[in-house]
Amino acid sequence: MEEAIRKINKKLSLPYWDSTLDFDMENPANTIMFAPEFLGDGYGLVTTGPFANWATPIGKLERNIGGDSELFSKEIIKSIMKRCKTSEIVAPTAESDSDIELYHGGPHVWVGGHMTGLNTAAHDPVFFLHHAFVDYIWEMFRTRQSSVCKVNPELDYPKASGEHASNRAMDGLSGYVNIDGYRNYWTKSWYKYEPSPTCPSCGSPYLKCNKARGVCVSIERKLTPEEGSLVRGNLAFDAAETATSARAASARDQVKQLDVGPTFRAPPAEPRTQKAQLARMR
Repeated sequence: MEEAIRKINKKLSLPYWDSTLDFDMENPANTIMFAPEFLGDGYGLVTTGPFANWATPIGKLERNIGGDSELFSKEIIKSIMKRCKTSEIVAPTAESDSDIELYHGGPHVWVGGHMTGLNTAAHDPVFFLHHAFVDYIWEMFRTRQSSVCKVNPELDYPKASGEHASNRAMDGLSGYVNIDGYRNYWTKSWYKYEPSPTCPSCGSPYLKCNKARGVCVSIERKLTPEEGSLVRGNLAFDAAETATSARAASARDQVKQLDVGPTFRAPPAEPRTQKAQLARMR
């Protein structure tokens, strides 16, 4: 994707979406990431931002952020980094606390709408920003393999057959086989990652340092009354409880109509999601 966009503008690079910066907010669904300045609407049809009215084969782009599952957290990444072999972080051999494929499914389901489906996720441009972060995590893992575990990451391809066999030709990339994706050549010659933001500066006006926890977090976007909720039957505004907001309720109804096909494996709903909030109300 980065090479494709550089055919249009050579100055562009594909950024990663570090969703731990949103996970560490009081309410991740309030992140600036889903403001018009960045990814546009998080609830229902995307009508703001650079992807407004984005067309896909199954209709215009839809989302329901914070509906289910969870974003990446620093704790999850720390658990993955405790492992040394690729087979210890991928299905079917990984333990549940370090299965990068399982946890990669979390943001897919958390964003909701098109992003939940195996066949439709890539129609939401956030897909590429999310997968760039998954690749960043994997590159940190590979670096640790070499420096700490004394494992050669170029050769640490798990036992696999069929489409995932090491010597099977890559889809869409003639001349390469699957194990070629493990070569150090890519990060030595083609691209490299900037480290994730850290306190105290965080390096962006859209981030702030949570001094109590020592982590950078996203700032909140400007919320609308429709993104609030009823509190004890009154029309009070409580942004933390998004499940009962008009925007979230409408988005849930809209995305139910999407035919996304099979969906991603993902962790269960964390307490701040709409699914968990609604469950507590029953």
